Amino acid sequence: MIVFIALLGLATSVLSFLRYDSPLGADPILIFLLFAYPFLIGTTIYFYLEDKKTAATLQEEYYVKWYLQSFAKTCLTETDQQILREELTGTLLRLIRPALVMVYALNPDTERLEIIQQGGIKNLPDAAGHGYTFGEGIPGWVMQNQNTAILADISKEQYLQVDAWAKTLNLRSFAAVPVVTGGKAVGVVAMYSFEAGYFQDSNLLVAQLAVQLYGLGVAASHATPSRAF
Repeated sequence: MIVFIALLGLATSVLSFLRYDSPLGADPILIFLLFAYPFLIGTTIYFYLEDKKTAATLQEEYYVKWYLQSFAKTCLTETDQQILREELTGTLLRLIRPALVMVYALNPDTERLEIIQQGGIKNLPDAAGHGYTFGEGIPGWVMQNQNTAILADISKEQYLQVDAWAKTLNLRSFAAVPVVTGGKAVGVVAMYSFEAGYFQDSNLLVAQLAVQLYGLGVAASHATPSRAF
């Protein structure tokens, strides 16, 4: 289309140079400008917005890489598990922006997943702190199978074990990632969002990388993996 307009403009210029008079009495340059200007202006605006979008995407990707590198350094040098948990929660809240992050650890004595760190929504109902037995609920399944789970809209899940308190808070989407050290799952990181379908491949990959780095920090603490939290 751009080539066509360029050729049309060239032809119009030649006709104008030759002082061609239209049978209808219309100026060929004016006709060309009336046709071409809206297209050229629209194209200019389009490519400008695309350039701004690309620049913003690259800046966001750079920020994510820089933040993950900083978090990786913390995981490999910090031995205080409380600091690691806080850094993990803060990293997920900054990079993925879920409404709620909950970190669970497996208590080897009771075989229950217990909450050890929470970030985001404050003043959760008491039911949110009860944890899970091994294999119970979606976090228990994630722990048992060492697989990531995603629910696009928990309000529509009729047959899965979705917590009633999460539906009461109008939380819509859910994702959970296992924390694995030495080939053994030692906990689960769960995230909730008010937006349905919030967790996609892009932000979930960032979550998985952050949790893996956290697992390295747990392993590097020289503590028993099951008690590393």
